[in-house]
Amino acid sequence: METSESKLKVCYIITLPNLGGAQTYVKILLENAHEYSIEPTLITGGEGWLTEQSRRLGIRIIIVNSMVREISPRKDIIAIWQIYRQLKTIKPDIVHCNSSKAGIVGRVAAKLAGIPAVFTAHGWAFTEGVAARKRRLYRTIENIAGYLTKQIICVSEYDCQLGKKMIPAHAAKMVTIHNAILDNAPVHDWQSHPLDDTIHCVTVARFSPPKKNIQLLRLFRKLLDSGIKATITFIGDGPNLPAAKTEAERLNLGDAAIFLGARDDVPSLLPGYDIFILLSNWEGFPISILEAMRAGLPVIASDVGGVKEEIINGKTGWLMDADETGFLALFQRIARKTIDIPTIGRCARQAYLENFTTSKMMEQTCRIYSGAIDRR
Repeated sequence: METSESKLKVCYIITLPNLGGAQTYVKILLENAHEYSIEPTLITGGEGWLTEQSRRLGIRIIIVNSMVREISPRKDIIAIWQIYRQLKTIKPDIVHCNSSKAGIVGRVAAKLAGIPAVFTAHGWAFTEGVAARKRRLYRTIENIAGYLTKQIICVSEYDCQLGKKMIPAHAAKMVTIHNAILDNAPVHDWQSHPLDDTIHCVTVARFSPPKKNIQLLRLFRKLLDSGIKATITFIGDGPNLPAAKTEAERLNLGDAAIFLGARDDVPSLLPGYDIFILLSNWEGFPISILEAMRAGLPVIASDVGGVKEEIINGKTGWLMDADETGFLALFQRIARKTIDIPTIGRCARQAYLENFTTSKMMEQTCRIYSGAIDRR
């Protein structure tokens, strides 16, 4: 983006500030804003991880408590009015909406305020794996909201093609910009910490749909029963966490299943493991996989959404579902050391460096801002 004396004023809107992929994406935009001559403001529905991070960055924060995740006509109307009033005061050059609910109320408020809006789809709500009734509902909602949008950023080519197919009236507005993360974290030292007799695995995911954490626990029971020594550490919280802990006890996993809860030091924790696993029913473009690649870990993940755009199957990791036979066969090869895990980890790290650092994402996003303003 070309620099000038005056900064581009961008208002970022996201429903919840809790730690997650969409929130991490917004944080990256915020922490790089100054370098790209952006004056950012954050509007969100409450206090949480993202507001804490934003305060450390000196970002202006506005809390709109009426913006909630659940559909609530009364609260949604109030949220639109409150955001509209804030936009009229802030007078941003552009509004950048993230997450489903903020994507709706934020774009309506921006339209009323006469400000161009862009929307980032962090995985469409009508993607494969979502119940058919919900897919139809969200497809209708997104089609309507599309008329309030100058540009739609898709975090994967999979989502871009899905969006063009499902809401073709807005196909020309869609562009793929892959998620990215800063190269500012430690990397697994395979020379000093080689793979030992126990395979230490980790997953970073909320205990809520679409994650398959319960299935992952059952797979690890099968691994242990087959004689493979392995542990799985879960980083994250969510409404299904108690059920997962209960299932781990029922399966008698003991110390093989470790629950750390939500953590804000994930980058420093990841290099302490051997393999990263993410099993899901659906995904957009998981940032947690990028974090694992940055740390130099091989990745095992479900072949859903844009995951295949992150992982090169057999080279930087493996694409597979919660298939018991394939999962056991892969770990048997790993346990016998017929797979060169350190080399795959180093390849994952190199793929991150070549494709998923923040400068590329920021430059593409700034071009979207400029184009949206030009078409105002």
